[in-house]
Amino acid sequence: MKHFNIWKKIAVFLLMLNIVLPSLLTGFSPAAKPQGDLALKGMNFGPSLTIGPGAKLFDGGSLSLLANSDNRQMLSMVLQDKDGTLVVIDGGWDMDASHLADVIRSKGGRVSGWFITHPHSDHVGALVEILNNPDSQITIDHVYHSMADPAWYEAVEPSRSDLIPRLISALATLPKESVHQVHKNQEIQIGQIRVKVLNDPYLLETAAVNNSSVAYKFFLNNVSILALGDLGPDGGEALARDCSPEDLKSDIVQMSHHGQYGVNKDVYALIKPQIALWPCPLWLWNNDNGGGIGSGDWKTLETRQWMEELNVRVNYSIKDGDQIIY
Repeated sequence: MKHFNIWKKIAVFLLMLNIVLPSLLTGFSPAAKPQGDLALKGMNFGPSLTIGPGAKLFDGGSLSLLANSDNRQMLSMVLQDKDGTLVVIDGGWDMDASHLADVIRSKGGRVSGWFITHPHSDHVGALVEILNNPDSQITIDHVYHSMADPAWYEAVEPSRSDLIPRLISALATLPKESVHQVHKNQEIQIGQIRVKVLNDPYLLETAAVNNSSVAYKFFLNNVSILALGDLGPDGGEALARDCSPEDLKSDIVQMSHHGQYGVNKDVYALIKPQIALWPCPLWLWNNDNGGGIGSGDWKTLETRQWMEELNVRVNYSIKDGDQIIY
């Protein structure tokens, strides 16, 4: 009987090991959430990133995808290394400036590098607002951009070209040596954050200013983060032609054009992300024009399907508020 009890305990132990071990090897798999919620399903994590409860991707640093202030699509990202160095990507609408400024001040109030993907109000409005506010209590050491001649914006998008002179005027409040025109393949080191510029602006006729977005690849604790701005299908195909697979491959990707009518699936397939960042509110996430999920003519649901087919492990969306990865 004594030997029987020992074998019984061994059998129970082996059974429990069989149940627990696969979970430990493949990662954390929370229950699937209803449509419209943050999708965290089928999370079988690969070896390159340790994702899940308690994971520390950035070794004391962080990536913040900030929520909007008025239920609009926009892009505002903040990177911080473990020593406190701050990098901002775009920033959002002018109405998003207050929240962004609060976040920056909570992290010390000094931005070492501010990167502009392209000059649209939902990307640089907050920067213009902060630069024009002498009481912002924010110091910006360097701004990086690659804008075309102002006359080009006037020609291709006259309805929105008034932003360009306002942005140029706001940048002029900084010392000239603090504003930098970047170029393809340029590499920039800011604290422990490394940045590679992947393209010069594509001056195309379709979705012209969106397709002029500059893509930046950031490295923080050897984790790569690709910011695509608002690149559309044509800009995405140009980027795929111009960049090596190594340059495109990234652990984390910011979904271009807020997750719809951005770069095509084949470009995301080259990027091979494990984490997707969605700068879109709930209505856009659900393609909902007021008539329910799928009632709009945006392509977000299609893009979400692509990410599932490409085995993206985690999706973060600003529909759920500020999204912070440590």
